Amino acid sequence: WVLCRAVTVTCPPVPCPGCDDLIGAVFELGRTLCRLQLSDEELALFTAAVLLSPDRPWLTESKKVQKLQDKIYVALQHEIQKKHSAEDKLSKMVSKLPLMKTICNLHLDKLEFFRLLHPETAMNFPPLYKEVFNSELQYSDPRES
Repeated sequence: WVLCRAVTVTCPPVPCPGCDDLIGAVFELGRTLCRLQLSDEELALFTAAVLLSPDRPWLTESKKVQKLQDKIYVALQHEIQKKHSAEDKLSKMVSKLPLMKTICNLHLDKLEFFRLLHPETAMNFPPLYKEVFNSELQYSDPRES
């Protein structure tokens, strides 16, 4: 994420061919979130709410995740009110969710394409990265099939 506090953030030259749309979208999201001037607490709660998304297809307890996400949104609203922030701040934050989902899907497309082109490298992705994306992607060697 590109979040800033009095720092100018510019989009770097695209390091991988074919990723300019993904990188541009991530930087644009970062710029729009930066304009909201989120406190550390607001950012932490918003991040938690985004990560605890009940619509992930592999979840077996989506209702429990939804309840937890709802509690986080209540805490986020409380934090926003406590700081006397603009009343529409939460709605502005939530309005970014469709863009975030689009970015995630675009990232998965790029990752799948990369995995097909470079299966050996994909097998060596960091463990956390594999854990986060393993539900959508299989890291098996395509030559085994």
